[in-house]
Amino acid sequence: MVRLSTVLSNIALLTTLSTVLPFNVKPSLAPKNIHIFHKSCHDRSCLGMTNDADVAVLSDKDTKESTTSLQFVGSFTHKSEPAPLPGNGKDINDFFSQKEKSRVLLEGSGGNLVAPIENPTSVIRQRWEKEAKFMGSAPPSSDDNMYMVTTTGVKFPGIKMNSIATIGTKLILSGDYPEYQATMAMDETKPEGLRPLVWIVNKLTGASKEKSAEDQTTHAFTRVSAEVSNGEVIFKAESNLVVDLKFPSFLLKILPASKEKVEEQGSEALQKALEKDVVPMINNFREEYIKYLL
Repeated sequence: MVRLSTVLSNIALLTTLSTVLPFNVKPSLAPKNIHIFHKSCHDRSCLGMTNDADVAVLSDKDTKESTTSLQFVGSFTHKSEPAPLPGNGKDINDFFSQKEKSRVLLEGSGGNLVAPIENPTSVIRQRWEKEAKFMGSAPPSSDDNMYMVTTTGVKFPGIKMNSIATIGTKLILSGDYPEYQATMAMDETKPEGLRPLVWIVNKLTGASKEKSAEDQTTHAFTRVSAEVSNGEVIFKAESNLVVDLKFPSFLLKILPASKEKVEEQGSEALQKALEKDVVPMINNFREEYIKYLL
């Protein structure tokens, strides 16, 4: 839900960090032509460098310093165009209750591969419960559905981010009108590309190690509901995303701006990503509703 390739996974994080993964060191810290890479990269070619630029090597010792954090926050609400109320024995609750309609939301604007998780383990359920508490969504029950969503990946200069997100979906029919809730229980990010950039991304996201609930850095929750007014129905999406990164303090040296500025720019990027992805998602959902009426 909410184009998971950029929002419900660390792909969203890397979208915000397109300026946080520079090829060059901050000018205030080193000459303009100095490039950073980890000592596991044994030659300059792995940076794609063809000139004689000097190279700064980050040793294993650098990676053992104290940690710091960056936090990015995004929130976006969007309403669809009005649509007719159902007739001929059909109703909005019935439309929301059709299992495949939640898959439409998870597919976002297209490109995501959505697969149901049959008999999810207690660990996955517990992760969902913890994330629901953190984001303020309803806790899972035994009859709620979970999905694994694989994205097509997002490309940046020198690196591609692939993501697999585990999403829990819940249908709530207790109010005046129905709503879906989608909470990301856990995610896995796999960077591919230039080794120094993969190393930096792994340090920032912890992508190179198995994550526990305590390691979860991306927290996402989307609510899609129906509102009825003047004889018409409107579909409303409310999306919230929090990315909380902890990483070695020495990486602050390669940020292109101050920690506060990077957080501000990252949050703005998250906001734009939400705006870009929520609109087509809710439009696709409305189109499915129109087909349901026929």
